[in-house]
Amino acid sequence: MDIGISSSCFYPGNTEDAFETACRMGAKSAEIFFNCTEEMEMPIIGEINSIRNHYGVPVRTIHPYTSFAEPFMLFGGYERRTNEGVEFYKRYFETAAYLGSECVVIHGGKPIPQKDELDYFEVFARLCEEGKKFGVLPAHENVFARAGSDTGFLRRLKHYLGDDFRLVLDIKQSRRCGVDEFELIRLFGKDIIQLHISDYDASRDCIPPGEGKYDFKKLFETLKIAGYDKSALIELYSWSWETPEQIVNSVGYLKKIG
Repeated sequence: MDIGISSSCFYPGNTEDAFETACRMGAKSAEIFFNCTEEMEMPIIGEINSIRNHYGVPVRTIHPYTSFAEPFMLFGGYERRTNEGVEFYKRYFETAAYLGSECVVIHGGKPIPQKDELDYFEVFARLCEEGKKFGVLPAHENVFARAGSDTGFLRRLKHYLGDDFRLVLDIKQSRRCGVDEFELIRLFGKDIIQLHISDYDASRDCIPPGEGKYDFKKLFETLKIAGYDKSALIELYSWSWETPEQIVNSVGYLKKIG
């Protein structure tokens, strides 16, 4: 399993600079968190692609800056707005394809009653169909206070989507949701397309890996058994670390384990 870094760790630095910083820190793969539409256009997207080629670091996933708006933009139940939202997300799929990425990370809508889930599933299926035109799939993340925080919801979404279902597993979000990530691995191991990792201690739920008490050895071993052989991506908030050496040390720490 390779150890990667998300460009989001270095926000609010410019996205292309954040990506290059991750490469210089020894990342073997990356996720690009786009922070505006301009970054998906020339010349910036071309610069990001040049950095990818120069360092040989694959961009496995991309993350939309509009994640905060998805409950309203995609899953708000207003057909015209949903149509516009799906059309807009085609730009992310196109960008992902340009960078050779496998998926676009979706935070999803707010939790809803099970009886109202069909409309949600249909919208997600539309995203899948649009993504496949570019050779890319949307992947639902298990984000706190969103629909994906409920394991039952994810199981029903998987049943509806079939082979198109993909999950981005964030262990920090699992802690916030009170959900056992090892149960998610058991249920969705072969469907996991990206892993977001961070550490925690008694007072903080997001710190650099290796600085807290999380058992990454157990995590990596469980994922291997489940058939996951992709990347473990360090995803931190800029306020959750102080010096670049912390992230470099995390990369080294995780490489020894993984």
